[in-house]
Amino acid sequence: MKKVLLLANGPGELWCWVRPMVKALKTRGYGVTIGLLPCQFSSGEEVRLASSLGADRVFGPYFFLKSAFKMLNDDSDLVLQLGGDLLYGLMASRGKKPFFCYTYAPKPLMEKTDLVMTAWESPLMPKSVPVGDLTSDALAMDEGSSPWKEEGSFHLVFFPGSRPAIRRASFKFLSEVKDALGRLVDNVEITTALSPFASEGEVNEWEEAGLAPSIAGTRVILERADLALTQPGTNTLELMHLGVPTIVAVPFRFLEHVPLGGLKGIFLETPFLGKMIKGKFLRRAADSRRDFLAWPNRIAKEMIMKEVVGDIAPAELAQVLAELMLDKKERLRQKERLISLAEREKVAEKILFLIEERIC
Repeated sequence: MKKVLLLANGPGELWCWVRPMVKALKTRGYGVTIGLLPCQFSSGEEVRLASSLGADRVFGPYFFLKSAFKMLNDDSDLVLQLGGDLLYGLMASRGKKPFFCYTYAPKPLMEKTDLVMTAWESPLMPKSVPVGDLTSDALAMDEGSSPWKEEGSFHLVFFPGSRPAIRRASFKFLSEVKDALGRLVDNVEITTALSPFASEGEVNEWEEAGLAPSIAGTRVILERADLALTQPGTNTLELMHLGVPTIVAVPFRFLEHVPLGGLKGIFLETPFLGKMIKGKFLRRAADSRRDFLAWPNRIAKEMIMKEVVGDIAPAELAQVLAELMLDKKERLRQKERLISLAEREKVAEKILFLIEERIC
């Protein structure tokens, strides 16, 4: 039995990429180890969730030196990296084991891998092999009971995100959006799609606030949804695959909670001076950005999901939501365009086929 080391870092990669890959690998009889890498975007619940995915072993996340030691002493037969710095995968392979990577975007050290696989063709990665989006496989695994109770009402989903700090910050904001929306539109049922990384106590808190939290699988929640309010991230891909019209919002009041990668992230998270500069840095970056925030918009290179960025108050965002709720034609346009981008392929099996072509 060959042993595979799956490397990942943040909650999105773990839930939407690692989860279907573990299932595909175990179905084919592979031994699977999940290595969790250090990540400034982590939720703190990665170990708990990784341990529930059916892998034979889970380790990490550790600081760099301990992570490097674990990589250099790993006894797996091949390495598949699904997130994080490729330096870790390179150390684990030690130039002797097959080393594969799946990524949405270019990464340093990609040329050191045996094969780079991507969701979509990219001119920035001309030597990569497009295989489709693993998120579509993850959605097919979602389970749970539908949270929707009212037939004939308008079904709106709030996505407060996978990171605890941003969820805490969005709690009061979304409560105010809900109240303001109730004054504008009748017959709206709201469900808050809480991340699988949320704790039981947090679920109770959202319930007490009347925000109807659900920890059912995202597919289960979205199958009867009419509209969603979310932030940038993997959720926008889940919404794309299920064709749900969406508003992607980045209120500036949450900027202090937005994690940043690299050395600038370390500096801007330092007390006093760093945090004073962080808000100004992110505001300037948002004002000067040229790229879209939502993944479907980036893929299509056009505004499909509406993006709202700036000093927006809950009442103003409620107004934007109400306008889209009442604009059936625009919601249908979004839905049809999103569905045209979606995939229904067994991506994990395609990835495994490409790997086996090279190792057998």
